[in-house]
Amino acid sequence: MEHRATFELIPEAASQARAVVNHELGSAVSGKVLEDATLLVSELVTNAVRHAPQDGSPEVELRLKVEPERVRVVVSDAGRGFDATPRLPTASESSGWGLYLVDRIADRWGVITKDRNEVWFEIDVDG
Repeated sequence: MEHRATFELIPEAASQARAVVNHELGSAVSGKVLEDATLLVSELVTNAVRHAPQDGSPEVELRLKVEPERVRVVVSDAGRGFDATPRLPTASESSGWGLYLVDRIADRWGVITKDRNEVWFEIDVDG
């Protein structure tokens, strides 16, 4: 199963993306995989809303693919890319946890900068 959705770069994009993840993955994966994928998508879409350029192609794209062994997610935007080194935010910071969480929760992840900035992650399916 593969699914694509696009969202405007607005604060509601993260909740819209979570709804898509829940709808598309809800019956296909375990509760733990669904919870982890939903959290990570929310973080990455929030990052896109905060950092992607508002001109040109002001949207974020979500791609979900369920394979027998894993769930693969790609979040892309028209941004120029960034340093893919997750940092540990300080306890006083309320933001900045996105890549740290992806690094800790996903089984594999990376950043591809081509015509669009893409952050992808994979979570192994239980079982």
